[in-house]
Amino acid sequence: MLCAAYVLTIHSSAEIHNLENYTYAESNSQSTTTMQYYARSESSTNDAYIINDHNNIKSVKISTDKNSEGIENGTITPNTNYLKIKVEFKDIHADTLENQYNCSFRYNLPEFFRSTSTTERPIIDKNNKQIGTIHVKNGQAIVTYTKEFLENLGDNATLSGNFFLEGEVDLTHLDKDDGSINAEFPSGSIKLEYGPHYLEKYSEVKVDKSYTKDKNSDYIKYTLTVTAGPDGSQNVYVVDKFTNNKNLVTYAGDISHTPTALGTIEDGQKPYETTTDTPGKIYLTNQPTSDKEVPEPVSDNSKINQPGSIVWSMEKLQPNETRTLTYYVLLTDKQDVRNKDITNKASVFNKKDYETYLKGSSEKTFTPSINYGMTKNIISMNGQNYTKDQDGNYIVQYRLNFTLNANSNYPLKNYAFFDYLNYSGRSTDEKMLPYISYIKDSVELHKIVGSTDTTIDSSLYKVQWETNGTNYKDTYDGNPKRFKLSGTEDYPITICPGDSYYVTYKLKIKPEVYAAMQSGQVTIKNVYANDADNAKYLAGMLDRTMTTLDLNDYTWIQKIKDSNLTSNEQTIQMNSEVYVKKDNVYEKDSSVNSFVVPKGSYKYTVNLNQSQNQFDITHATLKDALSSDIMHYVGYVKITAYEYDDSSNTYKDKESKWLKIDKQKSFELKLSELGWSNSYGYRFEYYAQTKDLSEIGQIKVTNTFTLNGDVVKGDQTFKFNNKTASQTTQVNGFYNLNVNKSAWYYEKPVEYATTWENGAFYWVIEVNGSAIRKGTQIRDAVVKENNITDSYLHSDSVVGIYQGKLTKQAGACKNYQEFLDSNKGLKDKSELFDQEYTNNKNFSGNNKSELTLTAKQTINLENDENIYIIVKTEPSKIPTVNRTTFDYKNEVLLKDTTDKSFNKRNDATLSLHGGGDLLKEFNCTFSYDGKQATILTPGTDKNTNKIAKNILDQTTGNGIYASWVFKVNYAGDLKGDYRVLEDIPEGMELGYIRIKWHGSSASFVESKTMDDLGSDWKQYSNTATNDNYQSQSTTYYYNKTTNKALIKLGEFEDKHTRDECSIDVQVVCRVTDSKVLLGGESKTFANKVTLQDEDGEEHLATASSTAALQKNSLDKSHPDTFKGQTIKYTITANTLAQKLPSNDGNKLTLVDELGDTLELDITSIEAKDDAGETVDIEKAFNPKTNTLEISIPNEKKIIITYTVTVNIPPDTTSKVSNKVYWKSYRSDGGKNDVIPDFKYNLNAGGSTTSTENPELSIKKIDQDNASPMSGVTFDIYECELDGDTIQCTQKTTSGQTENGVLTVKAPFVTSYNTIYEVKERNTPDGYVKDDSSYYIICVDKKNSDDYTDYVKQCIAYFKKQSNMKYKVAYSSTDFNLTIYNSQKGIVVKKAFINNAAGTSHKPVSGTYRFGLYENSQGSGSPLQVKTITYSTGETEEKYTKFINLNLNTNYYVFELDDEGNPITDTSQEVKVNKLPYVVDYKVNGNSTSKAIVGDEVIVTNSLRTKKLPSAGSRLTLIYRQLGLVMVGTSFIVLLIIYKNRGKEIEDRR
Repeated sequence: MLCAAYVLTIHSSAEIHNLENYTYAESNSQSTTTMQYYARSESSTNDAYIINDHNNIKSVKISTDKNSEGIENGTITPNTNYLKIKVEFKDIHADTLENQYNCSFRYNLPEFFRSTSTTERPIIDKNNKQIGTIHVKNGQAIVTYTKEFLENLGDNATLSGNFFLEGEVDLTHLDKDDGSINAEFPSGSIKLEYGPHYLEKYSEVKVDKSYTKDKNSDYIKYTLTVTAGPDGSQNVYVVDKFTNNKNLVTYAGDISHTPTALGTIEDGQKPYETTTDTPGKIYLTNQPTSDKEVPEPVSDNSKINQPGSIVWSMEKLQPNETRTLTYYVLLTDKQDVRNKDITNKASVFNKKDYETYLKGSSEKTFTPSINYGMTKNIISMNGQNYTKDQDGNYIVQYRLNFTLNANSNYPLKNYAFFDYLNYSGRSTDEKMLPYISYIKDSVELHKIVGSTDTTIDSSLYKVQWETNGTNYKDTYDGNPKRFKLSGTEDYPITICPGDSYYVTYKLKIKPEVYAAMQSGQVTIKNVYANDADNAKYLAGMLDRTMTTLDLNDYTWIQKIKDSNLTSNEQTIQMNSEVYVKKDNVYEKDSSVNSFVVPKGSYKYTVNLNQSQNQFDITHATLKDALSSDIMHYVGYVKITAYEYDDSSNTYKDKESKWLKIDKQKSFELKLSELGWSNSYGYRFEYYAQTKDLSEIGQIKVTNTFTLNGDVVKGDQTFKFNNKTASQTTQVNGFYNLNVNKSAWYYEKPVEYATTWENGAFYWVIEVNGSAIRKGTQIRDAVVKENNITDSYLHSDSVVGIYQGKLTKQAGACKNYQEFLDSNKGLKDKSELFDQEYTNNKNFSGNNKSELTLTAKQTINLENDENIYIIVKTEPSKIPTVNRTTFDYKNEVLLKDTTDKSFNKRNDATLSLHGGGDLLKEFNCTFSYDGKQATILTPGTDKNTNKIAKNILDQTTGNGIYASWVFKVNYAGDLKGDYRVLEDIPEGMELGYIRIKWHGSSASFVESKTMDDLGSDWKQYSNTATNDNYQSQSTTYYYNKTTNKALIKLGEFEDKHTRDECSIDVQVVCRVTDSKVLLGGESKTFANKVTLQDEDGEEHLATASSTAALQKNSLDKSHPDTFKGQTIKYTITANTLAQKLPSNDGNKLTLVDELGDTLELDITSIEAKDDAGETVDIEKAFNPKTNTLEISIPNEKKIIITYTVTVNIPPDTTSKVSNKVYWKSYRSDGGKNDVIPDFKYNLNAGGSTTSTENPELSIKKIDQDNASPMSGVTFDIYECELDGDTIQCTQKTTSGQTENGVLTVKAPFVTSYNTIYEVKERNTPDGYVKDDSSYYIICVDKKNSDDYTDYVKQCIAYFKKQSNMKYKVAYSSTDFNLTIYNSQKGIVVKKAFINNAAGTSHKPVSGTYRFGLYENSQGSGSPLQVKTITYSTGETEEKYTKFINLNLNTNYYVFELDDEGNPITDTSQEVKVNKLPYVVDYKVNGNSTSKAIVGDEVIVTNSLRTKKLPSAGSRLTLIYRQLGLVMVGTSFIVLLIIYKNRGKEIEDRR
């Protein structure tokens, strides 16, 4: 690194910056700015100008500490190889460099100094401008200036200064024995003593580690690369150890525990070294410890805690020499290594005697990983998953597949296949396991290489068997349920990446599995698992997968019912044995050979025991039964035995027998009772018919066949238990009664209701058919289930029961009354039913869940005269959240006289929706700057494409907005036209209203015009694209006086469907609240909307929503980098260019509070609009509070910039803050810009002196309008500090400001480190005189590393004083004073009298405005308007001031009332801040508002004290008495008024 500082023999001094903050880039053709340099070739006009040879070196300092200045003479004992050389140069003639040496000079660096950087660095002057470069080349520091810089210097200019360079010591130049070196410089002799271990301690050595891994190998191959630095090194040790999962590896190559010379060629897994010199040594030992970073060798290998570490030692490394060590590590094959990070770290040390020096380390991590494919499948034969043997057993062949993918990086060791029939949680049903077995000799192992499938010799692997545990045995005992295939001890299975293996085996499944499960379909589950010693993943093994096999060849029972009834009477012939049951015994009956099946009979067929001749069911009990008395069997059941033919896979009939079942409801038998004993299947065929249906309505009859008892195969018997099959028949009689329930409507509760407080649902139960028989019960029940909201029945839930024909259906009627009015012919039948309320749902209180109506007599339903039952229920709760839907369900059940229980007929559902008629939702808040809208807080909309910016441009323009959306007819219950009234929130104005979206059944709903609203209502129309992507026109009305809006919408349809008949309307409002816009406060705005009928006479529903807004209209920023001691601030005011409320009379004024350490350059203030054009502003500055006020034009974005100086010493850190906010509002509502750690540097790389002196300048500024003041005389005195007193010398001068500035010039010369007193001699008319003394000192280190003690004493003294009048300038550029004068103006003071006694003077909160007029009548517009604002709780007196006035001219000051009119009559009560006051004016103790510059006007607001006038004439007694009564009454009234006013005032304080 190199840095430089320079001093020029010219009048102004050079300010030096830290060069590390700058980067120099050569000019090229693409640069916009090119800096011209003299050519810097090595062959210049003359030889190079080397300051070593020209007596230009004042001193040279050497330091081995980055933060130390170093020494010129003496001895240094370094603890690092770091070196810094600081060179102080002098008296280099600028003209000589320019004309003879190509603007350049050089410095020959000492031999022992090695530069670590040749990067070219810029040289910067005090204005932050680059004036040259410095770099190192061939052992020389080369400084080159720009031609422009040298040309601008005077003819006799000389250069003085210093630079420093950072690098390191060249160890090759040190004394080989003691590591020292002596250096002679013009300013002294320096000795560096690095010590005898210098090469071990300071030489550079690096180590780098890499590895490779053959994926088929168990070894990891590591390579260590050691590289020496430019000095070489010696006694180098590399310690290699494993830091993570070290138990998974072992160092390979049989490394000795004693240091052994390394070979240089590869030999198996032995470590070897690559070098052109003598190889190093290696040994295996224990891992290092904190006190033994290079572990010593051990006596034998048994002492090593495996895996230990290896130590590689090298006696000597040549400069820049590189060596490598290659060694191998064995990966364990006995532990799980999968996905386990194995981390290996190598550290390089130098070691001498007992001292060890760490030079670096390198670390690598190897992660063993495998990827594999593992599947199990069934090998199909002829399209089937199985074959069958001669005994009917299933033979299934399985295949277990495993492939270790080629992208794996290590092989699997001792791999094994496992197969389970009874794997826990995935087992075949244990009832089937006895009948399933592995075929022992069917197991084979295969390997696939490429496309070649090789069967592995069975001598190379073993198959072991087990029933339940893990103790696998070679013998196949009993019926094992799992097996394991693995390699033998001599030939374990190793699977390398890319290898594929598979196992095949066969499974035998006996037909008994069907009987064991009593099912015609069974599932065989089979798990394939695998394992390897060095890879685990699941349940202590590698992985697993499962296959299932479904078998469904058998049918135990199948029942079939013909779809059609018999169409004609049939005679059935019986040509085989016929049986009848007598005395529980079946006997043959030869007397009959046929029977008749009547028309309309049902035919049933039952198939039994289709088990392919495997099972005998003749000893099982077979039973068939009908569930209802209305049906019975007809004639005989035909039982046919059939035999399975495996050649055709069909069943063929053998013989039939008949059994009498006529008129019965059930029959039961064993086939053996009919003489059968075999393994045949059987078919039962029979008929059933119904009895007389004249009294039968609808009834379901179920026919069930049941198999119980013994099912036999060979010597095995299986007990079947209720194996059934059923068919159900719907029987429809001539009796007909239908009940249907439908939902009707919801009736809102009446106001202040004490019953039916949540309103009522109306339901209609329609009963039709032939008749309602006496005793028939109809039940209305509330449904209680998930996602259904409860509703309640009450004792008056039956609204009415009517019989007749409807002229108008209930669903077409709006309500119950319209239903009655539209159907006059209905007859009330309520008295024909008993009513019973029950609560089976356990509702609380008196709420009921069921209503049962029982017919007292038979009611004939003729000529389509139905019964209509109107029932109402109360919702348990109703939705209150927008768009929330509650569903309510009721059902109707019927229990006819023939029914044993109630049967559900149907249910109906009604829904209530939150905001069903009207809902309002927060849409979003956003800002708009006239071009772009930006979402501040998203609501239902998340982006700005739903904001109609084209409408805003025509209405309210730029600003911050809240957008709401109200939805009309969400529930779909409204019909016709409606009005919607919008209450715009206080502190907002309406931007626009537009139809935003319409539902699929509301596309024709539109806004409509209205008449006769009144003159305050103004019509607005707009057109925009709605959310349906259609052009939508909207008309609405806005009353700015009441801040309400009105829109008429129609025609709506009442389809009672959610969100289909609805429309969304967007309401956008702009914020006008000054506390939000200027005070930065957060405020929640509530927007209320009311749904009215078509004429606006009835309010139907209300809804509201809120929006919180906080948006600062001010911003303040500073640059990321600073130019020395100065900061350029930027204020962005009115960021959205919106219309903001005035806050300073009729002006818009911001306040900028500068931190205590900031000094404003008021002449640097600039203001521009968004287009970059300069704008006029008013500005004032208060030096006492360090506060700037700026008044700006409204409705524009204004960018204000200015510069401040941070008045702190260089190289110190300070927090810098700068706060901007709007006048009359809280400061925390603005923007506080904080720089937490400001720091600047004047002497990066050295100090600066000058042959000339700093120049003092004085600025004189009008603090009220920030204008420069000319013609002001100042006296300047040279002073000195004597103890704690500043005493002036005889040296003095004076001068006048020109354009606001006085620059002190020769012959009076200002100097560094000298105190100067500045005093104002004369003050212009109209200004307050400033008699203060101001003191300033410009400090400099004078080529030293620190200030002198006297300068330090001065700095400390100044810091104790007032910051305003004592200034320390730390650079010549800051050697200036700014002194402000305040205009006298006309001052306004605010006062209060709050009670009749005149004893309360507390300020009342609010903003008070004052106008300045040219006449006593206050006519015309005021010349100026000023404000005074009191917040609640403030008690101090406040003032404002009118400025920029003509001297000796009469003006008139009047307070302005709430209407903005001047209060000229001091006898009349007026409204100020909405309170009644009498206003009084006093100037110099006189009651007047007339004032001239320099006067103070006291404006007092007081409560008026009313007095009765005295009368000069005689009054009659009655008048006197009347007068006394009036006086007494007035006195009481006044007391009440004063009390109320006093309370109101107290509330305002």
